[in-house]
Amino acid sequence: MRSGQVKRWVFLGDAHLNPYRKDSSWDAFRALMEEISPEGLVLMGDFFDFWFGFRENSILEGLYGEVGEVLKALGERGTRIIFLEGNHDFALQGEIFGVPVENYRWETSVEIEGKKVYLAHGDRAAGLPYSLPALFLKHPLTCRVVGGLGPKVVTRAAFWWCSRSRRGDRVPQVRSRLRSFAARKIAEGFDVVVMGHCHRAEAAEITVGSRTGLYFNVGSWMDGDYLLLQAGSFSLQKAPQARPEAVLPLPRAS
Repeated sequence: MRSGQVKRWVFLGDAHLNPYRKDSSWDAFRALMEEISPEGLVLMGDFFDFWFGFRENSILEGLYGEVGEVLKALGERGTRIIFLEGNHDFALQGEIFGVPVENYRWETSVEIEGKKVYLAHGDRAAGLPYSLPALFLKHPLTCRVVGGLGPKVVTRAAFWWCSRSRRGDRVPQVRSRLRSFAARKIAEGFDVVVMGHCHRAEAAEITVGSRTGLYFNVGSWMDGDYLLLQAGSFSLQKAPQARPEAVLPLPRAS
């Protein structure tokens, strides 16, 4: 813990940052990190509209350069960065922009201030048929194919696809399934369960038998949603945001 500072962790995801559809959430992310200077940053997946851990990643690093500056500054300050891979950003190789990150394909758990915390994007927890895209995209064979094609071929097609994908609220059944999944994790012994994926912020106290725990969905950073751990307490927060406004032409699929 940094001397003289209250321990703070930030959890956020589903920002779907797209360099061809920039909005105020880019600057808001920088401002939040500079204001809070968190001890830990947990990116809950789909932070980028597209990111793949190519061996040579100068194309994506160039497109997301502003984000890279923020992450590099956090790394220099000693912030612990955990990345739960989503269905838009995956196959990380333990770093991003040269900054070390702890990346996980599906899930992980950490202990923070004596609390056992379960973390997952939530794409697999949503269950079939909603988990099918993630199961396909993040399959080792798919990742080998994508990596083999390389960034010059994949990046343009990926952003073209992302520009046409639906961004509406997830169906209520997905939110219900994530809540039920959280209850099972609490029954297994976790004190706190944090997920994303459904784009709807939620906080709930869940009791299963003799165990009671907390479930948080971080919502969507596009709407300014994030979860803050400060002085031992979790709380959902809201930052002012703007919906995407196209400022650059969308790439055509080759």
